[in-house]
Amino acid sequence: MEELSLYKYEVKVSKTEHKVPVVNDVHLHSIYNPIKEAATLAVKNKELIESKNEILILGLGFGYHVSETIKILEKKWGSDFRVIVIEPNEKVFTDYKKYSNIECENLTIYSAQDITELYKKKEFVNYLLNKPGIISHPASFNLYQNYFKGLLSYKAPKTVDSFKEYLSSSKVCDSICELNPELDLISAIDQALYPKNTEVNNNDHFLMAFNEMVKGSLLLEGRE
Repeated sequence: MEELSLYKYEVKVSKTEHKVPVVNDVHLHSIYNPIKEAATLAVKNKELIESKNEILILGLGFGYHVSETIKILEKKWGSDFRVIVIEPNEKVFTDYKKYSNIECENLTIYSAQDITELYKKKEFVNYLLNKPGIISHPASFNLYQNYFKGLLSYKAPKTVDSFKEYLSSSKVCDSICELNPELDLISAIDQALYPKNTEVNNNDHFLMAFNEMVKGSLLLEGRE
C-alpha cells in the first residue's frame, strides 16, 4: 500500500473523558463530546441505515460513530445486519482496540489494507456486490481522501493477465493461463468456447461457470 503520511500522532482526552486520536494535527473526533458528535452523524444517516442492513463505513477513528450506527441497525434489523469499516491507519486501529474495541460479531474492520489486496478478498467483493449503504466518517475521509477515493473508484481487473494473480487454485489458474492473455477475460473465454467443434469437457464447463463469476465481479464498476 502506498504509505500514508503520518508525521504526527497522539491520543488526547475529550471533555467527556473519551480518548480521541489526533493524526497530523487532525482530531478524528470532537475534543468536547465525541459521543454526541457520533450520534449526530448516525442520525444524519438514519434513513440510509434503516433502508439497508449492510453498511460500509469509511474511517474508524476510535469507533464512536460505528457504535452509534450499530445501535440504529440493531433497533431496526435485530441481529440481521452487517457492518464493514475501512481504516487506512494501522496505528489508529491498534489504539482503537486498546481504548474502544466494539464487541459485535456483525462488525468487520479492515485496517491498513492495500486497495488491490482488499479487492482480492472474496468476502469484501461479495459485500460490495450487495451494494451496501456507504457512510463516510468526515474527519477520516478528509484526512485520507486519496485512499478512499481510490477505494471507491477501483476498477476490477479485465485482462487475463491481470486476473490470474487473483486465483488461488492451481487447476483454475492453469485453465485461465491457457486463454489468450491479450484479451479481456470474457472475450478470452468466449474465444476458447465458441465456436467449438469438439465435445464439451469438464474444463469447458468450468470456463462457462467462471465466465459468469467474472461478469459478476465487473458489476462492481457499476455499483452505486
